[in-house]
Amino acid sequence: MLAHFLGALALLGAALLIVLGVGIALFGLARGDRALARRAAIATGAFAGLYLLGTVVSALLAPRRVLPIGEEVSFCGFDCHLHVSVVGSETDENRVGVFVQVRSDARQEPEYPKYLQFRLIGNDNTVLVPDNEGRPFLRPLAAGQTYLDSLYFTISVTNFPYTLRVIYPDLPEALLLGPANSRAAGKTTLGLGD
Repeated sequence: MLAHFLGALALLGAALLIVLGVGIALFGLARGDRALARRAAIATGAFAGLYLLGTVVSALLAPRRVLPIGEEVSFCGFDCHLHVSVVGSETDENRVGVFVQVRSDARQEPEYPKYLQFRLIGNDNTVLVPDNEGRPFLRPLAAGQTYLDSLYFTISVTNFPYTLRVIYPDLPEALLLGPANSRAAGKTTLGLGD
């Protein structure tokens, strides 16, 4: 939770600095001071580049972990209220069903697990999209509630063991620094059990 809060704070601060730098560059241009405009543009561009490099480094340095069945990954805004875990799986020839539980410990506001991205990761890093993508977790998760849904994948029997990666694929998570970055968080996967 602290990592996500600090990452969001860093993103907000970086956005404000970039807006300030662009404003100074535009002010310099409006006054006819090309030197000020150039310095502000170079400094702002360098800062933005370093920030983006930081997001890439965050993802590269994050350790790979597989959580055992039943353990949760958490998703945060300013608080971590949405929790996801694998409660079981079943394999039938080249298909696997993964039973995923979502839990909210919010007090009032619902959570929306439909915005999560679920991918099955093979031992050779193959990434599989659910056969029923877009159909699980359609209903909102009410505050304090839990519910279970299923994901189905067509698999190759040579890529066992598989794990489940769950991330928020969109902004702002992709631009956060540290372990809250969606690419860094995606290195923690959920085990499917035996």
